[in-house]
This record gives sequence, structure tokens and C-alpha cells, in this order.
Amino acid sequence: MSWRDLLQKRAVVYGGSSAAAVLLVAGILVVVGLLAHRFSYRWDLTQDRSQSLTAVSRALLPEVKDPLAMTAFFPEGQAERQRAKEFLEMYARANRQISFRLVDPEREPLKAKEAGYRYPGNVLLEYQGRRQMADKANEEGITNAIRRLLKPEVKKLYFLTGHGERSLKDGGRNGLSGAQKALENEGYQLEDLNLLTKAEVPEDAAVVAVIGPSKPLFANEVAALKTYLHRGGRILLLLAPFQDGGLKDWLTGYGVELNNGIILDMNQLTQAIGASAIMPLAMQYGPHRITRDFTNVVTIYPLARPLILKPGVKDVTLLPLVTTTNTSWEKMGQEWMKSGKANYHPQTDKKGPFTLAALAEIKLEPGKAEKKAEKGKAPPKPAKKEGKEEKTYLVVFGDVDFATNAYFNLSGNGDLFLNTLNFLGSEEQQIVVRREQGQAQPLMLKGWQGWYLFLISLVALPLIMLAAGVRAYLRRRGQK
Repeated sequence: MSWRDLLQKRAVVYGGSSAAAVLLVAGILVVVGLLAHRFSYRWDLTQDRSQSLTAVSRALLPEVKDPLAMTAFFPEGQAERQRAKEFLEMYARANRQISFRLVDPEREPLKAKEAGYRYPGNVLLEYQGRRQMADKANEEGITNAIRRLLKPEVKKLYFLTGHGERSLKDGGRNGLSGAQKALENEGYQLEDLNLLTKAEVPEDAAVVAVIGPSKPLFANEVAALKTYLHRGGRILLLLAPFQDGGLKDWLTGYGVELNNGIILDMNQLTQAIGASAIMPLAMQYGPHRITRDFTNVVTIYPLARPLILKPGVKDVTLLPLVTTTNTSWEKMGQEWMKSGKANYHPQTDKKGPFTLAALAEIKLEPGKAEKKAEKGKAPPKPAKKEGKEEKTYLVVFGDVDFATNAYFNLSGNGDLFLNTLNFLGSEEQQIVVRREQGQAQPLMLKGWQGWYLFLISLVALPLIMLAAGVRAYLRRRGQK
């Protein structure tokens, strides 16, 4: 049989036509796929536009001119991982400079630690050498993080040294390396400050933090802090029990008194999480922006002291930020520690609740607050209107360990620490605000819509299928 006869066989002709059709369709699909990848477009038909970015985010993304890398931390198999991937793809589609990847923190723990990972859902954004952490892979968190990255200004937080304070570089249980990484991810620049070598606090200090001094500050250092505060600076103090850092008398001038007591607590919740009596819990918070989202959130304070607030100081308004439970009590001195008898004794111990953290709003004399301006920064904001009060803030915690590596990522501890510094640093938009998760909404149909759905799905479609079946049956029978 010749090749011509073989090619003219019916099987070969039909088989070749089918193969050609398959190759043609495959080629068309490949071309369409490449075009779709290059020129992708989506239609969001949901009523609340839940599958699209908001207009605010879409307006912000064109400002991203250089590569922006997003790293989302989700363990393999977690239900939210796929949803986060789909969400991050919205940003990548909106701006080709944006890329993303998903990392399993359990399989790559070193990479997660270096990034400052705290809990599943964290998204690290890197842009022009700067880093910013979004707490959750949702639009609010990521868009706010991008907005902070686009700001040219980097605020400085100064941490006092020279008196046995907790170290930012210490990666041990009592160190602050976790807090350091979290603050850097918030967009801050951290610097050490030794007031023994500098006469005053630098002009570019957004906040000065004094974290657990074990030795008292010298008089000139206290005077430098006071001068800084009264020129409009903000200060954060974390003080451990029996160690006031030489600041006791200075704090009294703002209505915050210290004693030699330590707070103990033991209740059902404490026992349920395995905490000891020297780790009081707090679930009550003051009405302030720092703690506005701390509803049903527990914070833990190992080795804490009470703050005794004395309202009535001129030009100072005091607000308790964190309060212990009613089951807490205070023991005075350290003698009881030798015997280990921590039980409550009505004759010698004081019953709670106690203030664990407080904010002092200090009114400054008009015109006395100095404007802080850095070289190369944008022009200062317009002067405040005449008659408007100038004020500054001092926040005091009666605990240090809640912010250390051992407890920073427990419950709401880290969020409270970051929220406090964000408030003091005038970055209130960075205070964590958790948007409510989308909830399923029932389908509400009007009268005619219900009848229309009924006629189409339960009457018209079955009749069409029945008619098509009868027609096919009659046609086949007629061909026999």
C-alpha cells in the first residue's frame, strides 16, 4: 500500500483532522493563557466588593515606584493561608512593583525570627531598605503599612542606658530584642541614649524610653528628662518592684506615687493558663486610644508593682490605662519572699484592684513647648491657634517583664507596648485596629424575585430538559 493510499484512508483522514483540531484548540488556549497572564482583569460581582481593594488603597498604590516585597507568615495547612494568598494577589495585580511570597514559620524559623515574626498572619513589607510589619493579611493592616513605608520621615526612639536597663540587643528571656524588631517593623529608628555623656535629650527624639533601671539616675539626668518633657517631649517609664531608678520624687510631682509593694494574684483564669501568683493578669483598661481595642484581651505582668495615682496636681490629668482584677492583692517589702508565703493576709496585705499603667497628660505653658525640627525634613506644621493648649504625655508602667522576650508575644502584651509607643510617637494611625471579619449575609428576595427564581429553577429548567429528552427520543426512533 502506497503512502497516498494510506493517507486517503478514512481512519487516517478523520484521525488527522481530530489531531489538528486538538492542537489548534491547545494552541489557542496557550495563547489565551499567556494573554490572560499578561493582561489580567477581574470583575467583582459581590455586593460589598469584598473581592476588590477599596478606593483608598487603589489611590495609594500608584505611589509605589520601586519594588515592594511582601512576606506573609502562615503555617502550611492553615485555612487562612489560601485566603491570604488571594488577598495579596490583589495588591500584586494593582501594581507590578509589588511582589509577595508565603513562608511557613515552622519550616523556616530562622527566616521568621529575623523578620520579627510574632504570630500567624504577620506580613513583612520591605521597600527602599525600610521594613514595616502588618499584623494581619487584611487590607487595613497592609495599606496602613504601605502608607507608613511611603513616608520619608523616620522617627527616632531613644532608650536610656547606663543604669542597668534592659537591653534591646539581648536575645535572652529578659532582653528586649523582640520589642526592638517589632518597633523597627513599625518604621522607627532606635538609638541608645546616655545622659552621662550628653547634656540633654537630642532634638530629634520622638520618645524617650526608660526600661527597668536597676540603678538610680543622677540628678542631672533627671533634670534633662524633665526639661525634655516640658519642651513637648514624650517619655515612657517601665519600673520594676523595689527599683524606682531614682525617679520616685520626680514622678510624685506628676501625681504618680510609688511604694515598696508587689502585686500578687490568683484566680480561675490564672490557674487555667498555668500562671503563678507573681504574674498578675489584667482585663480592665482605661478609655484611651492606646487600649481602645482591648476588649476581652488579657495582658500578663510578671513581678509588677502598683502605681498610686494622686489626682489634683496642677496642669496634670491622670488616666489609669491598665488595672488588675479584684482578686489581686499587694504585699509590702521582700521579707515574705524568704518564707515563700504568698497567701493573702487581711491584716497586712492590701486588696486590689491596682493600677498597673497610667498616662499623665501634662499641660504646658503656651509658647513654651519647643518645636522639634530636623535638618532635611519637611517644613514645620503651621503654628497652633492662639489659645489652644499645648500638652505632652508621660506613660508609666509598674512592670518591665511584660515587654521582654519571654512575654512580649503572649496575649496582648506586645500590642499594648507597641500601641503605647505609637501613641507617644504621634503615630496613632499605627495603633492596632482590628476590622471585624466578614459575616455571611442571608439572601433576601422580594416577592416577584422569589417567584421568578421558583419558575426558572423548578419549572422552566426541568420542562426544557424533559422536552429535549423527548425530542431526542423521537428523533432516534424515526431514524430506525
